[in-house]
Amino acid sequence: MKKFWALLLTAAMTVSMLTGCGGSSQPAQADTAGNEAGSDSTGQTDTGDNAAQDIAADLDMSKTVKIGILVSDATTAEALAFRTYYTEYIQKQYNVEMIYSDELTDAAGETSAIDTFITNNCKAIISFSSFDRAAQIEQCEGAGVYYAVATGTLTDEEYETYKGYEHYVGAIGPSLDVEFETGYNMAKHYLDQGTTNFAIFGGAIPYYTEMHIYRAAGMITAMVEAGGDGASYQGAAVKDAIIGQIFADGEVKTGAIGNVNILGYVGGYDMDDAWFGKCAQMAQTTDLEVILAVGNGSDFFGTAIAGTDVKIASVDAYASSYGEAMEAGMLDYLAGKFSASIGPIFIATYRAALGAPIRTADGNALALSQGYWIAENVEDFGAYYAVDSSVESPAYTKDLLDTLLTADYATFENFVGKYSFAEIQNM
Repeated sequence: MKKFWALLLTAAMTVSMLTGCGGSSQPAQADTAGNEAGSDSTGQTDTGDNAAQDIAADLDMSKTVKIGILVSDATTAEALAFRTYYTEYIQKQYNVEMIYSDELTDAAGETSAIDTFITNNCKAIISFSSFDRAAQIEQCEGAGVYYAVATGTLTDEEYETYKGYEHYVGAIGPSLDVEFETGYNMAKHYLDQGTTNFAIFGGAIPYYTEMHIYRAAGMITAMVEAGGDGASYQGAAVKDAIIGQIFADGEVKTGAIGNVNILGYVGGYDMDDAWFGKCAQMAQTTDLEVILAVGNGSDFFGTAIAGTDVKIASVDAYASSYGEAMEAGMLDYLAGKFSASIGPIFIATYRAALGAPIRTADGNALALSQGYWIAENVEDFGAYYAVDSSVESPAYTKDLLDTLLTADYATFENFVGKYSFAEIQNM
């Protein structure tokens, strides 16, 4: 377990330090008819039935397409759920072969794994590993292999650098705005109930991991809004200022925010006796009502709150262990990724490998945001988990995904944007 968290932290720190590197952009790849996918012979974008028919004509799915999958996590519930969806569902529904890397621990391992995929005639790579996204994109572009990011995003600077690369498919995952909103809604859920005394688990904030900083900033922004006239966090009262303050400090400061209080804070993943001692001490803080965790909270604080009225809210994934934690009163609220969320990026990658890449109206790679399913109680969790854990009828079935095989960009974007449990069930 300690080894896993050490690897995870290495990945988190690397992602936070990445900046876009050079490389000349290439035009979007032409389809087999000699036109950019989704455009007619005049170069005008066609978003109607003709575009769909043109795309459908380009999709020769008779040959097996090999797709390499880069992973830096092969053991957590989330990672296993993603893998099950690809290997036990997608691979059985489409003429594809998913080839997984070993659990990667650094950028050199990513480079080696990509080389192995290329040697094994993989036509595309989907990456869950983020030690050096920029190097991955450059390596795949140079080799003429399509590359996509699952459950993640590039920085704005990286996207501007790589959005026009011929073989960069794009990324689908929670944007930083979605991360902020997730933290905001979590805190507001309890503030609306009259809760005023919180503690925050900051996860990878000390390593300047943006998604954790934005989630914490969302929590604190909600507290400032509920704190009354003149309330602020370390003098910061609006979103951008609060984000900047957390970046400057590398942690969340305790103290009063008007009539709302942050009574405790633990950050990092030291995972030693002293760190676990801090977790237990924070969970048992006098007058504490709710622990807001930017990542998993129940594993670290669940035992410590046993027999108390303290509640835990987490951002994680839908796994049976979290359902058990909810039933045991060790977890009260979950913002979780759903395993089938990686379905649309598969379709985009598959289409590219078949010669019909999907691009924006400007001919650029995808950069689409997708959020979480929110379980506010055991009943919600049970309903979501029943779908999320199904290998026969997952959230994104083949029937739903097939509609994306001939979709134009606007239709694809609209599909991805309707990611809540209710919206998907009503598709």
